[in-house]
Amino acid sequence: MRTLLLAVLLIAVPFFAVCQTQRRNVGASQSSVKDKPLIAFADNLADQASPDARRAQIFSVELDGSNRKQLTFSTGGNFFPVWSPDGQRIAFISTRTGSPEIWVMDADGMNQKEITSGGGNFIPAWSPDGRQIAFTSTRTGSPQIWVMSADGSKPRQLTTAGHNNVPAWSPDGQKIAFWSGDETGFGQVWVMDADGGNRKQLTFPKIISYTPKGSSANAPSWLHSQKIAYWSGIEHQYGQVWVMNADGSNQQQLTTEPAPISSDNPVWSPDGTKILFDTNRNRKVEIWVMDADGQNQRVLISDIKLIPARASWRSVRRN
Repeated sequence: MRTLLLAVLLIAVPFFAVCQTQRRNVGASQSSVKDKPLIAFADNLADQASPDARRAQIFSVELDGSNRKQLTFSTGGNFFPVWSPDGQRIAFISTRTGSPEIWVMDADGMNQKEITSGGGNFIPAWSPDGRQIAFTSTRTGSPQIWVMSADGSKPRQLTTAGHNNVPAWSPDGQKIAFWSGDETGFGQVWVMDADGGNRKQLTFPKIISYTPKGSSANAPSWLHSQKIAYWSGIEHQYGQVWVMNADGSNQQQLTTEPAPISSDNPVWSPDGTKILFDTNRNRKVEIWVMDADGQNQRVLISDIKLIPARASWRSVRRN
């Protein structure tokens, strides 16, 4: 499941004209959404006959899956939304100008702005203080981890060797977890200092019932928890959601559906008590939620046409 949208984003994409007019949803004013808990995700429009990543848009829903609102309306694909720590902005990927770039917008979809250029920039991750964004870029060749200021200025490269992707900040902003592997997608979860130093491998191949030739690990999620949630399995096929301590110890499997069912792309709730994830256990793509220990697994959003490749749970400001 997890590699479909990554594959779409990591290859050249045809040029799509920019939609000059951003539509405002009725009732979706900034004042009405500024303090509301929401989940953002990417999907196709309901009237599309078949899944098409090149036409993906970003939506928000309330925590019970209701009140779905469309936030982007461009003619290029829009993916990987992630809320800023204060819940007031969303960073995301868009191909509307012809190549994947990182954009930001307000919580209601207004004021959309491109903050990277040059093509091949993916998967943004806000630092806990909201001042920086880590991201993946292919601007120097193979995918590598970069960091920039939240306005897109001062980009700097953190990794240089191999293939590196999917950065996730530690809660204190001192470290970044990420995937590191080869061009086939096989790899493991690593961690490094926020300046790129002191790299350490956290996961290693496991031979278990659904990975007879050794597991890969990917999609680390760390921002809102002292633990790291991640996916482990066989790339391009199936896998399950796991969780571990920040040093790689105490690795525990949370989802247990048999192959070929896959559960993927875990992301923490702001308080660290729940985890969102994608799954096809009902023979269709859905977003589910479970407690942090894997209990109480239940469907949240079922009417999805496109693999969402990681939703994002909004942190709400408390006065």
